[in-house]
Amino acid sequence: MSNPAYNPDDSRVNVLVRLVGIMFFVLGIGLTVLTYDDAGAAALQPPLIPVLYLCSSMLIVAGFIALIAKFKPSGSPKAE
Repeated sequence: MSNPAYNPDDSRVNVLVRLVGIMFFVLGIGLTVLTYDDAGAAALQPPLIPVLYLCSSMLIVAGFIALIAKFKPSGSPKAE
């Protein structure tokens, strides 16, 4: 007997959303580390540093939200 609540298409979308979330999270962490290293070596212009930290924090937050999100299709239920 198959589970009527299980839909492989929705499961694939959930996996894809989580993979994108992991990618954003890792990119945000990487940008933060690179900004911190370059700021310490005085290789970046000082006004650019807060902008890079803001971008990296936005990537981290978006990645985290994508990691905890659950995809729910909108609209009417599918006919069985």
